[in-house]
Amino acid sequence: MSKSLPFQPDAAVSAREGELRAFLLRFIGLTLLSGVTIGMNKVLATLLGLHLHVSNFQLAAISSAETLAMALGTIPAGYILSRGNPKHLYAGVSLSLALAFCVLPWLPGWQWVALLMFLVGLCISLRIVAMSTVFLVRLPELGQGKAGWYKGTLILGMQFLGPLCGNYLIAQLGLKAGFLISALMFAILAVLGWQVLPDNTAPRKQAGHSTLPGAASLRELLRLPIVRVTYLFEILASFTASSVGVFSILLAIRVLHWPAHHSVWLMAVQGLSCVLVLLFLGRFVLASRYHEQLYGGAHLAIMAALLILGLWPSSIAYLAASVLLGLGLGVNNLVNTDNIARAPVDKARVSAHLTLFGMVGGTAGALAAGRLADLTGLRNVFLIWLFPWLAAWLVFHGSRWLRRSPPAAIPSLAPTAKSAP
Repeated sequence: MSKSLPFQPDAAVSAREGELRAFLLRFIGLTLLSGVTIGMNKVLATLLGLHLHVSNFQLAAISSAETLAMALGTIPAGYILSRGNPKHLYAGVSLSLALAFCVLPWLPGWQWVALLMFLVGLCISLRIVAMSTVFLVRLPELGQGKAGWYKGTLILGMQFLGPLCGNYLIAQLGLKAGFLISALMFAILAVLGWQVLPDNTAPRKQAGHSTLPGAASLRELLRLPIVRVTYLFEILASFTASSVGVFSILLAIRVLHWPAHHSVWLMAVQGLSCVLVLLFLGRFVLASRYHEQLYGGAHLAIMAALLILGLWPSSIAYLAASVLLGLGLGVNNLVNTDNIARAPVDKARVSAHLTLFGMVGGTAGALAAGRLADLTGLRNVFLIWLFPWLAAWLVFHGSRWLRRSPPAAIPSLAPTAKSAP
């Protein structure tokens, strides 16, 4: 009798670990397929715009309409989700998106495409909030070591596998068939989401640290130097990534004169580089005593990529720029996430802010890049983007590197790290 008592907790722990593993595998599979679908749709929408003979600004408007709607829909989606069922919402929205993509390739003008992409963005915001909320609820059980898996897997689908699949489908089957296959994938996601997602998000309150929420209001948050730095560099990163994402295909076609079915590789190489950092280099970057220098170096890599895209129009140079940009954006996100995790702030509120700012920055970046491309030329846009990055680097990194001293905010956020041997 006494020998069987220790076995019960061990069996319970083993069963719990097995359930967590199964959930993680199913959830990551759902995330990957969702990212693939979103990445395919970016390529489809861009090539549909080119098929309609749109200007640079009109192409940016088509691309940014979805991102703008996602930004506007994020906060309302949170309220809807708190009163609804994640499983039902995800499935219903996915079916709505399937219908929308059956209609898109038959629309007569770019304005109608942009309008429908706006409605698509509203639907996707509900899907993103549902999935991110479920992941945050389970993250304390899964462990912080898995914190980058959701975003890394999503980016792998969005920026690498998705664009390649979309490019292949269009090359083999044509543009309209590509949209129909994308609609079918949304229908499949509705079924998978029904299988994977829970009926409610009630455990979120239990998993949260409600006793020490930290700064919550935007005014309180912006008083913290580490939050201001994180917000700034996340906005700049989304601003830059959206600009390059929208126009990398045009760069390959118009500047490098690549065939259309090869042009997606600039986007794919950037996405794969970023994913490798998020999935495999997190421990190396964040555990390094030089992680602040790596942070500043990542921003230098982003600036170098922008400089190459503006000045050296060759295939090797542009591929190198895509790698540099992906690596820089990946390290930027890792350090920002780690800083916020250690900061005395309400994590849910900061996460909502970062999502909103990222989407607004992405929309503004795409629209501004489109307008500047029409006025100054496509390659000059990337040289113009150097100025805000350079100003931010000089303010937040340049003076620190010259003084060779750590930032004042970091020791106050993690006092134990300073005393560690």
